[in-house]
Amino acid sequence: REKAGLNEKLFIEADLVSTLRYGENPHQNAKFYALDKTLPFSLASMHKLHGKELSYNNIQDANAALQIVAEFDEPFVVGLKHMNPCGAAIGKDVVEAWTKAYNADSVSIFGGIVATNQTITKEVALLMKPIFLEVIIAPAFDSEAIKVFEKKKNIRLIEVNMTKDNRKTTHMVAVTGGLLVQDADNYTTTKVVTKDMNVTNTMPTDREVSDMNFAWKIVKHVKSNAIVVVKDGVTCGVGAGQMNRIGSAKLA
Repeated sequence: REKAGLNEKLFIEADLVSTLRYGENPHQNAKFYALDKTLPFSLASMHKLHGKELSYNNIQDANAALQIVAEFDEPFVVGLKHMNPCGAAIGKDVVEAWTKAYNADSVSIFGGIVATNQTITKEVALLMKPIFLEVIIAPAFDSEAIKVFEKKKNIRLIEVNMTKDNRKTTHMVAVTGGLLVQDADNYTTTKVVTKDMNVTNTMPTDREVSDMNFAWKIVKHVKSNAIVVVKDGVTCGVGAGQMNRIGSAKLA
């Protein structure tokens, strides 16, 4: 611990948040523990407004969605399935961002998780309601939006604190008999392309550079090998988790 600069409290002071519906498979029991500090974009301090209990996979997927949302300041929506984004978009508001993200892959989002950095309004709730979604995560839901979802007993509505701060955080992954611990990768650099950086005959336009930076934030959270194709602030294709980049590129 001394060599790694880790705080012993990180491991021994944890509180049980909840007993989950089940683990990765229905025959496995599961529990959710919180560390002894409150962090933004954390399910450990979530407020569940509606719906049944979460499962182990719900927590995993919801956490992955929140890490993507944390990359953006402008209105943003991501649909996520099996730890990978299946549609993501920025827009002028949550309605536009949702519409673009859903249309990016209206098949894969079925039974998935949706996360946004905007308040869920009645207008966007009415667009989401006809679609089978497991979880919707946002910093807030207005009262009319909650009423729209209340008749869907299985959907979970989760409020999470999305106030950004600059605290250094730690990422942990359990392995048999121990933990892997590293500094969290919670910073993405936005690039400005200059002439001396350009290696093609044509300089990318401002719009293309904007799309490149959007793609950079998304592909960071796609399981490798990862290929992401974007245009106009929307994912057009995501190739994830293949054993070679050619396979991921073909899927994308």
